[in-house]
Amino acid sequence: MMIGHHIKVAIRNIKKQGWYAAMNIAGLSIGVAISVMILLLVKYELSFDSQFSKSDLIYRYTTKGVIGTDVVNGAPTPMPLGDLLRKFEEVQDVVRIYVGSNKLIAYDEKKFGEEKFFFGDSLFFRIFDLPLVAGEFDLTSAGNVVITRSTAKKYFGYADPIGKTITREEYKFRVVGICEDMPDASHFHFDFMASMQSIDDILIQKGDSLLAKNWHEDWLDLKCYTYLKFKPFVSINDFELKVNNEKLGFVESQLRNIMDQDAQRTIVIDFFLQPIQEIHLFSSLDNELENNSNLIYVNLLVFAAVLILLITCVNFINLTTSRANQRFHEVGLRKLLGAVKFQLVIQFLTEAILYSVSAMFLGLVLLELMLPLMNSFFGLNIAFLRVHSLMDLFWILSIVVVVGILIGSYPAFFFSGMRSRQDTLELHKFGKIGFVLRGVLVSCQIAVTVFLLIMAAGMWWQINYMRNADLGYRSENILVIKRARTLGMDVSAFKAEVKNIDGVRNVAGCWNIPGDELAVTPFEVNTNGKHEIVKLSFIITDEDYFETLGLTLKAGRFLGDSKSDTMGVLLNMTAIKEFNIKKPLGERLGFLGVKDWDMTVVGVLRDYYFQSLYHKIQPQAIFLAPEVGSLPYMLVSFTENISESSIDSLGNVWKKYTEGSPFEWERLDDRLSALYDEDVRIAKITSVISFLALFMTVLGIIALSAFVAEFKARPIGIKKILGASRQTIMLNVFSVFGIYSISGVLVAMIPTYLMLNLWGQRFAYFDLINSGYFLMIALFMIGVIFASVFYQIYRVASNRPVNVWQYD
Repeated sequence: MMIGHHIKVAIRNIKKQGWYAAMNIAGLSIGVAISVMILLLVKYELSFDSQFSKSDLIYRYTTKGVIGTDVVNGAPTPMPLGDLLRKFEEVQDVVRIYVGSNKLIAYDEKKFGEEKFFFGDSLFFRIFDLPLVAGEFDLTSAGNVVITRSTAKKYFGYADPIGKTITREEYKFRVVGICEDMPDASHFHFDFMASMQSIDDILIQKGDSLLAKNWHEDWLDLKCYTYLKFKPFVSINDFELKVNNEKLGFVESQLRNIMDQDAQRTIVIDFFLQPIQEIHLFSSLDNELENNSNLIYVNLLVFAAVLILLITCVNFINLTTSRANQRFHEVGLRKLLGAVKFQLVIQFLTEAILYSVSAMFLGLVLLELMLPLMNSFFGLNIAFLRVHSLMDLFWILSIVVVVGILIGSYPAFFFSGMRSRQDTLELHKFGKIGFVLRGVLVSCQIAVTVFLLIMAAGMWWQINYMRNADLGYRSENILVIKRARTLGMDVSAFKAEVKNIDGVRNVAGCWNIPGDELAVTPFEVNTNGKHEIVKLSFIITDEDYFETLGLTLKAGRFLGDSKSDTMGVLLNMTAIKEFNIKKPLGERLGFLGVKDWDMTVVGVLRDYYFQSLYHKIQPQAIFLAPEVGSLPYMLVSFTENISESSIDSLGNVWKKYTEGSPFEWERLDDRLSALYDEDVRIAKITSVISFLALFMTVLGIIALSAFVAEFKARPIGIKKILGASRQTIMLNVFSVFGIYSISGVLVAMIPTYLMLNLWGQRFAYFDLINSGYFLMIALFMIGVIFASVFYQIYRVASNRPVNVWQYD
């Protein structure tokens, strides 16, 4: 009965408060909507790779070790590791994945270049148990392929694809099954999953029967990704140790065959396990299947959600207590009628929880309406938090109760603690503690807002630094043409004709596009008369590559089209410095384990940022492709902006030499910008949150200024009677706000500086935002604060003293 009474009284009080109640509910609902949106994103980030059955038992193997003086820290593993793992009784299933390169897939008249063509072991769908749409998960035979639902629609429309044949270059695959697409919250995605045995058939068909045999036994060829599902209650550390001890014999045996005894100690390869549920946030290895996120973003988002919620609650408290005189009279009457403090506290908490329930309802409605726009703007695909389980309901109710307690506790104890006679007969006079407490709360709001504003500015500063950095090569006005192998032996004729197109500066073929992760392999080099094994990333190009990108020589010459240069190689300055090569020109460099194929260093390149600025510049070798038409990409540089007519002309030349094969291209600038999409997305989210926090803080300052205007009206009126000018009164009031504003700004500076530096650790090259921006944002915040309180202070300072007592 008492709860029902409290609810009725609370509803009546909310109705009586009119627009104050509307402002409180609107502010709370906006704060709740922002916080829930952030928590949705956090839930999405934490849900990666948890959709598979017993995901906690699924792990990925990674490779760590040392080659020469360099550290190996990559996601790929050798093929024979999977065979070794199947021998252990702790393992339930093992599957390896091999990622195919961009090739033309054809069915009837439909032809598309596909980059997500994977090869997998027969047990792939036992570990990654995606729902089966049609057919069966049969990857036991060469030539079998399972496609995703979206791929089936792309190639076959509404026809049944089961049993149909698709062609990948010259090799035919039979569609045996259709599965659902990989969930968005996965660390890799595929469109085709073909049987691993198909790779052997493809290699044999190309005449590489020796490679088809050797790659199954090569422990130094790190090209596949190995996953396993454990049986329950397995000690991961013990299992890792057991596997690394077991593989020693195989690796050392292979090393003895390719190296002399003195060099064997220069290569150490070990394998380590990663829970797949931790890959997205905790893994930043070389050659990841897709770009991962970082735990610091999740922590930052949770921190922002909590801060936004606290700002919202502080605003509510300030707005509620700004009408304190009216509530004091109500509390006094209740005490005279026999109400005790506990009952009054329950009454105010009930009212606060009703506010919280109303705000939660409106906030969730607002979120549902705004989510499509936010998904589009932020590049997300998160769903609204509907009540799918008792846990979802628990979290919604928890937020309601926590917000209700936060916004209700202070007013409840504040109002219920007054003396009844004082409450009913006169206005309450606040002491310094009451004003100081409100000032401190507003200072905290200001500090939070400044923190978020500078974090957003710092993120955009770093993104612009990475996008506009001097990469050491020409990246503007370059078009990337994919699947250049389709040209075959017509590469030279194609390049010659493209060069005749208006505006084309040069054309080059390459194995790797700037921005890609580079393949790394061990080389043998004689540095200063000493035989050493070193790890080098390498690029395979043609002779036009250097002019097309505008690379710079430090010594020697570029590789040309002479026959002797097919055995020449360029090294970058990092390689020269790291391996301490005193006289690089003429030095011999050979692939580890490959006899009679030594290359001669003919030039040294100035360092350039081939990869993103997440990575330090690596020691790098560049050599020419051994065969014409073997390079998968073409780079076409233009003298000015690339026009649509130039692209059309390129497409016509392409079709002429490829018999109508699809013309796939992209701008190099766009490709390089896409490397930082994850950071751009987080910067957008942080920016929106910071401006919403600014809006909420302005509301809080207005609430505080209204509070001051109500309770300082009489003292200000007395000062005016005694001759104080309006300007003097306003300066006195502004000075109080100035103290709290400057305090809030200063409090925010050190945590923001530390957080920006912590965030910057994920970049190999980090540029901290200029200190002048700290000052600009601080001054901007102080200006916004004074603009927000100006009207209220001006109104009170301009009021005639007689009006203050007119209605007493």
